[in-house]
Amino acid sequence: MGSASEFTGQTSDRTQQAARSVQESTGQAADTARQAAGKVAGTAGQAGDAARQAPGQAMRQTQGNPLAAGLIAFGAGLLTASLLPTSQAEEQAAERAGQAVEPVKQAALESAQQLKEDATQAGRQAAQEVKDTASEAARATKEQAGEQAGHVTEQARRSAQTAAGEARGQTGSPGP
Repeated sequence: MGSASEFTGQTSDRTQQAARSVQESTGQAADTARQAAGKVAGTAGQAGDAARQAPGQAMRQTQGNPLAAGLIAFGAGLLTASLLPTSQAEEQAAERAGQAVEPVKQAALESAQQLKEDATQAGRQAAQEVKDTASEAARATKEQAGEQAGHVTEQARRSAQTAAGEARGQTGSPGP
């Protein structure tokens, strides 16, 4: 086995390697942080430039068009709002709103289901009423057709009798 001085040397070497590794990692992390900060600063600068230029562009593009001006202002407001971080109060309010909306959503779904069932039932009833009405109309039409056929038959019989009687009267009368 090795001596205590060898063991101490090995430990010292390992400690120095660990320290170098920590320094390298720290340096890399710092570089990464600097790069990210530079990107954020560049993006913020671009956003600032765009924000400074936006009013002039908006005025040039919307002269004589108030609707477009309103839409651009609305869009700028949305953009500004999206860039601002949400506060804890806003997050809590959103969570409470979500919790409050859930019962309303459930009630709306139940109401929609009930409306669907009611509409289906009403449709079935209406279809049955139409069917019943059509059946009744067909039956009444059949009866009226039968009655009219009977009247026509009766009139034809009378006309035939009248014509036969007249024909007999002409043949049975004395000639000149």
